[in-house]
Amino acid sequence: MYYQYSMAILSFYLSNYMREKYLGHVMLALAPLFDDFFLYTINDIPAAAMFNFAWEGALLIIVCEIFIRIEALPLIYRCTLEFLIVNQIPPLVYFVLPGKYHAMSATYFTFASIIDVTLGTLLMFAVANVYVNFLTKQYEELKMARYDGLTNLLNYDSFHSHMNELSQKSSKHQIICILDIDDFKKINDTYGHLEGNDVLVYFTKRLFAEVKAHFGELASVYRFGGEEFCISVHGVTVEDCLEMTDKLAEELRTKDYVTATGDKITVTFSGGIALGCDKKDIRTVLREADKALYYSKRYKKGSVTCAKDLEKKSTDTDMPLSY
Repeated sequence: MYYQYSMAILSFYLSNYMREKYLGHVMLALAPLFDDFFLYTINDIPAAAMFNFAWEGALLIIVCEIFIRIEALPLIYRCTLEFLIVNQIPPLVYFVLPGKYHAMSATYFTFASIIDVTLGTLLMFAVANVYVNFLTKQYEELKMARYDGLTNLLNYDSFHSHMNELSQKSSKHQIICILDIDDFKKINDTYGHLEGNDVLVYFTKRLFAEVKAHFGELASVYRFGGEEFCISVHGVTVEDCLEMTDKLAEELRTKDYVTATGDKITVTFSGGIALGCDKKDIRTVLREADKALYYSKRYKKGSVTCAKDLEKKSTDTDMPLSY
């Protein structure tokens, strides 16, 4: 019982690391509930004391939220400190509460019990440290396999898997938007590839932020290859996508990229957007977006073209797709 909250705390830190923080909150809230229910079933507390779980869970969440923000310490050490502090709370709390809320004796909180909890917590830390290091290593390896190392966007392999998943269902309401940074080769030739990489990072940070601000979890962003990026989004309109690209273009126009030598570069991009329907498979949608992109780059650089608008035009943009 002394170590009742250790797994909940560990779950909180792991879920925070995996960016699934709500799961950790659920564990922190449920741990006191199960603990109090167990004590109730063995007649150590009366039914009224079952409601202690509410403030106990709130206390756990508050303490965890405070510790998670102490960025000066590595995550695992913050977790250990919280083990040492929080695991002492149950025997202390049940000892100082008025008798009507519990039926425990003072033996639940003694100097010996503090030593036991401290030593046990340190032992749990040693085990947890090995477990956390293993999980984080697995997570980083998985992330490296799925994400582009430079931009932290999903990579081409992830895009390929995504396309395979989409090919199994209707493309209705599915939008593919491909964006390409204009004159990127000129930037590389003028300022060097390291500066070119910085431009890619500068662009993708703003692209990702704009996509998430508009579409949230409905959209995923991929580095399609080189300076080309792909956005896959479901359940929105083409007009919504154009609004997003317009805002991205406006931000890039108002905030120039500054090179290491102090030169200012206005980063622009061209793009193509295609909307799926019941009669099209997802690869057809992708090809249409690619054609629209090449039309933009050839005839309307710095703009985004909708595939549906190309149906009314007669051009030579039927170029082979690199996918």
